[in-house]
Amino acid sequence: MNARGRIRLRPSKLRDTPVRGLVVRFVFGAFVSVVAGLVGLYWGPVAGGVFLAFPAILAATLTLIEEEEHRRGPAVQDVRGAALGATGLIVFAVCVWALAARLPALLVLGLATAAWAVVAGALYHGCR
Repeated sequence: MNARGRIRLRPSKLRDTPVRGLVVRFVFGAFVSVVAGLVGLYWGPVAGGVFLAFPAILAATLTLIEEEEHRRGPAVQDVRGAALGATGLIVFAVCVWALAARLPALLVLGLATAAWAVVAGALYHGCR
């Protein structure tokens, strides 16, 4: 993002990223994708699909945390918040999975969002 809050594409930043960091992200993403495929084979495509979002979300989160760490020091709070938020997202996914076939879509999304907010908020306040 630039100073005005606009998102910009800067390919030159790739040169500043160590090759080791890129390889680690690639290998981790490939590993989680394989796990998602195995989960999909065993428990079905819905369960596998939930795992497919994980590499993209985690890689983006870790990149943002790394940038913040360079600006203001250790990012322990950011990592904790990401873990608690991810736990809330798992609760959201389980709610959608359990209720989607039984209730109207808007109600399911509302209930799942409420469950996510309650779980993530409770975990956040419990870990402070």
